[in-house]
Amino acid sequence: MPLARDFSSGVGHTRVVAKKTVMQGAFGRIESEYRQPAGVFGGQQQGTPGLPPYPFAPVTRFSAARTYDKLIVLVILALVSAAFGYLVVPTGAAFACMAVAFGLVLVSWFRMQWAKVLAPAYSVLEGVALGAISGAYATFGHGIVPLAIVFTAAVFVACLTLYRTGLVRVTPRMMSLAMVGGFGIMIVALLSFVGLSVPGINSFGTLGLLFGIFGLAVAVLNLFTDFEWVARSEAIGVSAEGEWPAAFAMMTALVLVYVSMLRILASMYGGRRS
Repeated sequence: MPLARDFSSGVGHTRVVAKKTVMQGAFGRIESEYRQPAGVFGGQQQGTPGLPPYPFAPVTRFSAARTYDKLIVLVILALVSAAFGYLVVPTGAAFACMAVAFGLVLVSWFRMQWAKVLAPAYSVLEGVALGAISGAYATFGHGIVPLAIVFTAAVFVACLTLYRTGLVRVTPRMMSLAMVGGFGIMIVALLSFVGLSVPGINSFGTLGLLFGIFGLAVAVLNLFTDFEWVARSEAIGVSAEGEWPAAFAMMTALVLVYVSMLRILASMYGGRRS
């Protein structure tokens, strides 16, 4: 059946092209924003063969190790500010901090070059907010806050291990789900900030538990996508300026993991105090 084989081959080729298009579209902005100047590789300009290289200011290439170092800095900033928020910041002020932090995330979408400033500011504001919110969750008892911190670290390490060992590979479908889920979370957050709320989301019943699981799933998908971002950026040799946006993206995913874990644990106990 030559015609059937030709048709199947054409469909298969179309799917491959579609997958490549999705991947290129997702990471194309990284290369366009932070790609090295023409002829520059590893901080050296190639120049004309047989002639000495042209004088050119060295450009540092993207490093995955430095990106994770920056993430550690952001996490430390969040933890220190969370301790302050836990002790002295009221819950009302915490939501104000979260609103400003959410605004910084939106700004970073359009101004990735500002991530060097936006990421630390986000970590401090989000840390204060999460500290105050954790104080409220701590009143439920059951060790919810320490458990949420431990589970957040465990989720990150598990996801990174699965990615590094190749047991989980980032596919176009995974990236699409992460993007759609992220937009869904953003819409819910925007509705909350303007005084609207999706029924059941703020409860600690079944709907609250399901929403927490959904948030955790979205956060995990975004972590895998961010790991791919880091690996791809290092592979194509973009500028080191792209390290801060990548660390910023992973930090926002970690925050979503922690918030989701708080909700899941509180919902598992039915919002009851110990």
